[in-house]
Amino acid sequence: MMYRIVTCFLTGILLSGCAVGGKVQLSKAADQIIAQFDQIKNAGQILLLEDTPYQTPAFIFDSGEQGENVMIIGGTHGDEPAGYESALRLIRLLDKNHPKNGKVIIIPLANRLADLNFERRIPVPEGMDIELGNLNRCYPGDPSGLPMQQMAYQIAGLARKHKVDVFVDLHEARYFHLNTPKKSKRKKGLGQTLIYTPNEPSSWLLMNLLDGINATIDNPDELFSGLEEPILHSAAWWAGHELGIASFTFETSRQMSLEKRINYHLELVRIVLEQSGIW
Repeated sequence: MMYRIVTCFLTGILLSGCAVGGKVQLSKAADQIIAQFDQIKNAGQILLLEDTPYQTPAFIFDSGEQGENVMIIGGTHGDEPAGYESALRLIRLLDKNHPKNGKVIIIPLANRLADLNFERRIPVPEGMDIELGNLNRCYPGDPSGLPMQQMAYQIAGLARKHKVDVFVDLHEARYFHLNTPKKSKRKKGLGQTLIYTPNEPSSWLLMNLLDGINATIDNPDELFSGLEEPILHSAAWWAGHELGIASFTFETSRQMSLEKRINYHLELVRIVLEQSGIW
């Protein structure tokens, strides 16, 4: 019954949101996955910020065997669709290719209302720092804070509860890191970067990620680079420093098609799951 409640709640809101201001257009694949949440048979589901407008599901794929536990987040920023489109597809992939060891936890629509409205953040009360509506500036969170502070707190609690070993937050950026135009506000764009906490678990996994993904890429602009230190109070920053685990922000570039960005995310996650012994 819980599966059906989650499905009806999210499907109704997300699909009704596709026409808001002409901003939001989930892919057909994403629509289908959301509509079929109740058919995900190999995962447990829990609701974060349950019974609030920000309610969103987390899917827990548990092999029942000892091994590494991986958490993957999409939809931290609603204007970065490759992140949540990829996370939604991962749910279907893991349902068909269940973990052999350990667990995979996926939160596909972490800031659901921002995802719904194709916005970077949600609004906050007048006079408050607007970044308190940006989930990626709210970690470690606050159980009594604003909604995204509460969401960050619940995500952090979920990571602790399941003793997560690898933490990945899926994002996208405007320009290629290796080919950033002069008009960019940044000296170097963040597209095609793996932003990691400079600790031993992250550094070891980073080498395997870069070797694996870059071996598949012909266009030099699309090669991935490693960048140290996720932004302060981001999910990856918190996981790396608080838990001491391998933690990353994966950034693809909007200079490429959405489908190509999604495919890069999925390939990077595949490498993570293989290196972790899950697949």
